Amino acid sequence: MFDYWRKSGYQVVSTASDLDQYETPKQNRRSLTNVWLPALTLLIAVGCTLFNVANLITPLLTAKDIPFAALPRPNHFIGLERVNFAAHPFPDTKITTFPWTLASIDRTRPKYVFPVDPRRKFTYFGTISPEDRNLLATNEISTVAQFRVRDWGMEWCRLKLSLPENFQYHPDQSDKGERERNWFLEGDTSDLEVWELDSTEWIDPTGLSYDTRPRRKAHIFSWKVQPNKTVYSREFRCLRDSIGTFELFCVSPECRIDIWQDKQLPAVDWYRSSTGAKI
Repeated sequence: MFDYWRKSGYQVVSTASDLDQYETPKQNRRSLTNVWLPALTLLIAVGCTLFNVANLITPLLTAKDIPFAALPRPNHFIGLERVNFAAHPFPDTKITTFPWTLASIDRTRPKYVFPVDPRRKFTYFGTISPEDRNLLATNEISTVAQFRVRDWGMEWCRLKLSLPENFQYHPDQSDKGERERNWFLEGDTSDLEVWELDSTEWIDPTGLSYDTRPRRKAHIFSWKVQPNKTVYSREFRCLRDSIGTFELFCVSPECRIDIWQDKQLPAVDWYRSSTGAKI
């Protein structure tokens, strides 16, 4: 009789040990889920954070810094290009410009940086920094000079070298006044070459050496340096708001030109004129 009821759908109630046997796999799966779900959530959160940080940092690392000197200057001469210069001729004006940058480099010492502002003095009321700069040219040492065109229409330039004889000095170790100004020539000084350098931005003289100098772009001209004479280079185009960079050096092995640039009466300057300018 009991066998009949068992066969018709009834089963003997399982013991506690039997229940544990069947429920253990479910509990194991539930435990694994409780462990891996927080870990996976944390991993996704960390990945998203790293991705967002990378998106923020990448533009900063790949972006190129634009130097302020490379930014175009605002036009101070608005409307001048519309003036009819056929009816109102442009005056034949000439302007001289003092070099803004004047620094020496030495090919025998490629990494050497010459002192900047060597005539700086310390006084009881502060530091005095004269605007005089040294132009030194030998067969091994050359000088880099930079000029800037600011005026509208003055777009034809020449370099000028003037060495008045009465400003020549003779080095004397006992007389400091001999080194306060002017120029000194030594040896064969007939061959002074000027090259245009491939640089349209201001050069920092505190980091300028033979290794860091701009490459030579074109030979401008050669000078025959003589006392008490003023010589000019050929005329070349210099656009407004542009920077001209030049290198001056001696060709002859015994040549030495030592000039202290006085801003009020510079020996080497940029001579700009409106003659031939294409308005």
